[in-house]
Amino acid sequence: MIEHLPHEHGPFYWNADTDFCKHGAEPDSETDGEAWDLWSDRHPVSDDGRICLDAPAGEACLNCSADDGEMVAWWDCRVREHARPKRGVVPNPDADHQQVTVWVGTVECLERECEQYFTEDGDLDPGVEGCSHIREEQACSCQRQADGEYGSEPCPALVATP
Repeated sequence: MIEHLPHEHGPFYWNADTDFCKHGAEPDSETDGEAWDLWSDRHPVSDDGRICLDAPAGEACLNCSADDGEMVAWWDCRVREHARPKRGVVPNPDADHQQVTVWVGTVECLERECEQYFTEDGDLDPGVEGCSHIREEQACSCQRQADGEYGSEPCPALVATP
């Protein structure tokens, strides 16, 4: 039975045979064992061949990347929940602690690709504001991350101090 990886983020590396790897071709282990040992330490074997530990491609969803056979950025994970401002909500970027209504759900749901956004004929149903998989929550503007999503770290202004 194949064990499935959890949907969690982790580093994803380019293969050793790409232009992103600056170490050059794999040395011959028979003629230059020391060079091969040094090279192989930086180029472990993965499911897709040897990767270069000095050529990170970025943070990826390990499960989605394994399923797709290529890097799926953590941002694009099909299962993890994302918190984005509700459609039509424009938070004030200058406010330190403004309450923001966010929708929490998967990328498929937030990007209106879920089957609930479509009619039986497969046409987009403009009358559906949000699918039933999305939940509405309140976040603080201080929780906004660089990618525009809202993190789950508690708002420091709301955390009680002893």
